[in-house]
Amino acid sequence: MFPEPESDLPERGDLVLSGVTAVTMDPCLGDLEHATVTVTDGVITSVTTDADAATPPGATVIDGSGLLALPGFVDTHWHLWNSLLRGSVSDAPGRDYFAVKRALGPHHDLEDFYWAARFALAEAVTAGITTVHNWDHNVRSPEDADVNVKAQLDAGVRGRFSYGPRDSTPADEPMDLDDLRRFSARWPAERLDGLLDFGVALRGPYRTPNRVCRSEWGAARELGLPITMHCDRCLREEGCRSCGLTRLADEDLLGPDVQIVHAVHASPDDIAALAATGTRISLSPITEMRTMGFPLFSELFKAGVPVSLSTDTLAMPTAPDVFTTLRAVEAVEAARTGSPEVTPRRLLQMATLDGAHDLGLGDVTGSITPGKRADLLLIDARTPNLLPSGDPAEALVRQGRATDIVTVVVDGRVLLDRGRLTQPSAQAAISGADDRRDVLVERARAAGDWR
Repeated sequence: MFPEPESDLPERGDLVLSGVTAVTMDPCLGDLEHATVTVTDGVITSVTTDADAATPPGATVIDGSGLLALPGFVDTHWHLWNSLLRGSVSDAPGRDYFAVKRALGPHHDLEDFYWAARFALAEAVTAGITTVHNWDHNVRSPEDADVNVKAQLDAGVRGRFSYGPRDSTPADEPMDLDDLRRFSARWPAERLDGLLDFGVALRGPYRTPNRVCRSEWGAARELGLPITMHCDRCLREEGCRSCGLTRLADEDLLGPDVQIVHAVHASPDDIAALAATGTRISLSPITEMRTMGFPLFSELFKAGVPVSLSTDTLAMPTAPDVFTTLRAVEAVEAARTGSPEVTPRRLLQMATLDGAHDLGLGDVTGSITPGKRADLLLIDARTPNLLPSGDPAEALVRQGRATDIVTVVVDGRVLLDRGRLTQPSAQAAISGADDRRDVLVERARAAGDWR
């Protein structure tokens, strides 16, 4: 194991956000003007418009005048391991995402995995993303999995780590199910600080033979681990009109413990199968529209399928600006279907509370609700793009920018303060990204895998 930096997470503090406009995303509370949000030891203990609300002794009081408070965004599918490939992927011949991933993926060492995850998570915090599903489809050893968990705990970002096979594993080779069974024992609850849980990233019946698919799916369910699977089997086939999800339903592979990713070519029967089985879907609109097709937000919303939002990868390259992504979704769906289901508030719910439900965290995060953990954003509502003011949900989706976010709190810890990351290690992850990428490329070049 390489020597990771010592943890420099700030302490959880008692906080009072005074005079904010709270877009709570709690259906019982709604939007509250001139609100006070109190946080005690990482828990939201009060949300009130009472101007005389008591301030706990020793609490840090933040003047929220001119600020919007929003629950932190939840990203439900993000390949943190390949974040250092951004800048190497391009439109040049032989530099597409899959070619670069295949060339550089085998040359990642433990330090690369750690700092790639820290780099992505630092960018996530600056974009107001407080929960990340780390979808790891390049677990090359038990140590690789462990270093990813360590990176997320060191970053202080809530989420899930889903253990997958190494990149380009042969279809007839099962993933490391023996280590999957040992993995949780290495990370008991007291080490996870209430921030992380675990899942498993599977290839499924279209990418592996029945023997492998059944063994992997069976192991996940035996261990009680939530399952996630890419559904992009025909993304490069012209005229594809089905994702084949009805087959998964027929084989009892769908259910509320399953998250399907992408599925941009889902047929009406596929969507009906998702709805009937309670299967969740994570959509990555920016990468999907660039390389796969139009994500079916309108059809999925109308059918009642649980839908959440994801970045997918920084390597495409992309940026995790949730406001810009939601704005693109609304505009595309207005042109594509004109569906009344796709409203700014519904999209904001998808990026917060619905994402929390997708990851089984609906009672923990996703709304500003007393009793939930304090995963919060403060947004400067006085920036020109948010003025003159109107409905805050409409303003955030149609005019918001990541740069409007001034403070980010995760589990009661302030990770972004007045627009600046509070952890020196997070700043180091960003400042060292170019050098780390260059060393990785040179390693691949020396092996003859990069020109």
